[in-house]
Amino acid sequence: MEKPQQEQRRGYVFMGWFIDEACTKRLNPGGILPTTMTLYDKWIPIWYKIHYELQGGMNSRLNPKYLNIESGVLRLYPARKQNMAFDYWTLNGKRVDVIPENQAEEITLVAHYRELCSIHFESNGGGQIKDKTIGSDGFLKPFRHPLRLGYEFNGWYYDQAYTKPFAFNQKIKESCTLYAKWDLVYYRIHYDAQGGVASRKNPHVYTYLDEDQPLLPARKKGYIFDGWYDLRGNPIHCIVSNSIGDKHLVAHYHPE
Repeated sequence: MEKPQQEQRRGYVFMGWFIDEACTKRLNPGGILPTTMTLYDKWIPIWYKIHYELQGGMNSRLNPKYLNIESGVLRLYPARKQNMAFDYWTLNGKRVDVIPENQAEEITLVAHYRELCSIHFESNGGGQIKDKTIGSDGFLKPFRHPLRLGYEFNGWYYDQAYTKPFAFNQKIKESCTLYAKWDLVYYRIHYDAQGGVASRKNPHVYTYLDEDQPLLPARKKGYIFDGWYDLRGNPIHCIVSNSIGDKHLVAHYHPE
């Protein structure tokens, strides 16, 4: 019997002709075969080496070293380089995040890096924050925000007009300055007149920036007002400038 001609198939090596569909019984060209029969061709994927140009960096152990045409899409992990941040891989000059499927040749991936970014912080009256360096992943690690007496922290912004908010899940690709935004806190004042009537002219809210605010007396029939006291029993004659916190004031009297 004449030997069938060898076929060619991209990405595979031809292993021969077989007389069974499972390709376990190889065709013997010198043997006696029936006049009519079905032959089955067997193919095995060729493994190709993946080359990495790391530009002085170090590859991830998770990146694949070989592929074949049946590998499908292969995920790529970032390389590492001292004092640099990994940016991206290129394949044949094109940026890639994965190795595309249907590869049937050796390929070369080139690592690209960028300078590490530095972040400067303008706390705008709050506690000072030291400059921070962005990690190789491009993200700023969350940290405790600064504090400012009488104010509530309302986030970091890229601009002094507070139109471009910053979030820790945003990737940073260049050095920049972040500006702290603050909201002035309004504290409440509660008056316990002990059965009397507090003056309507007394303030019910105040801020850290307010000037001293004298407190007017309460009135109670048959009693003389002695003064306002806090819950610890301390006399309070006014809301002192640069005070903070809600206040609960209690009226004290003595009989006429």
